[in-house]
Amino acid sequence: MEATLDVTEQSQVAQARRMVIDCASRYGLSEADTGRAALVATEAGTNLVKYGKDGVITVDGFCRGPAQGIDIIVTDRGPGFADFAVAARDGYSTGASLGIGLGVITRASDFFDIYSVVPQGTAFLSRIARGGLLPVEDGLRVAGRSTPKRGQVECGDAWGFERAGRWQRLCVADGLGHGPLAASAATQAVEIFRAAPESDTPADILRRAHAGLRSTRGVVMGVIAIDTQAHEAVFSGVGNISGAVHSGGRPHHLLSVDGVVGYNMRAARDQAMPWAAGAGVLMASDGLSSRASLSRYPGLLERHPALVAAVMYRDFARDNDDATVAVAIDA
Repeated sequence: MEATLDVTEQSQVAQARRMVIDCASRYGLSEADTGRAALVATEAGTNLVKYGKDGVITVDGFCRGPAQGIDIIVTDRGPGFADFAVAARDGYSTGASLGIGLGVITRASDFFDIYSVVPQGTAFLSRIARGGLLPVEDGLRVAGRSTPKRGQVECGDAWGFERAGRWQRLCVADGLGHGPLAASAATQAVEIFRAAPESDTPADILRRAHAGLRSTRGVVMGVIAIDTQAHEAVFSGVGNISGAVHSGGRPHHLLSVDGVVGYNMRAARDQAMPWAAGAGVLMASDGLSSRASLSRYPGLLERHPALVAAVMYRDFARDNDDATVAVAIDA
């Protein structure tokens, strides 16, 4: 389960360290691996307090086949790194410190990735894997983030990813309203999505969900199916799920029909578009501003999808709604 902490003053560094240690324990990391994770949290938190603006540390676990561990994602709103390679060299410092923090973070990580723009800020991912065994990412690399409306415990959004034969499918569902009933509807929608047979198109999956969610308050929902070998993507959506496929150097916006799945869904239709090598797709609930666009972030699509989701969330999430962003990038 994802945990997030604002880190803007020194006492929160210790909180971040404890948060990361707790997550490492839940995902079965050894004492040595947990120590590496704690070191990343401490150094990242210290740097946020000293240099970052509006710093946030998020930690979540992963379990994919034999690979298991945690992801630590750190974001801030500036000043950013003009040259991260220089800043990460041991001994480099812009303040009264030894200048080894960034180097420690990269060396402690089994996988490390960063996106930084001056003056907008920085996002980096530190992955700590049990025994150093990283998951194999073939076909598509996928990541997402779902957070509840401020003041709520349960998120009324959900997202899912599933392989079905030649198709790799991504889904975002947003239950109407907030709280437990919205969360239940969104969770059921993703379960129906996961169980759909290979022969179903995205529109077929939405029709299945419409029939299966009649006893719930309903959802708005988008499904995209991608065949990386045939260079084809097919999308179908109902309600205000936004997003775009970025392929061949330009965005192909995902178009949904009006309605509510499980209540008053109109005829869902499939939208086909090209999927080139290196393409990516972003889908989001209306908890992200409609201004969210990868086109405004040169080079971001080349980074790990967890960073894409983190940057979009940092810059466009709204506190007054559940927010979900899901990203898939051609590996």
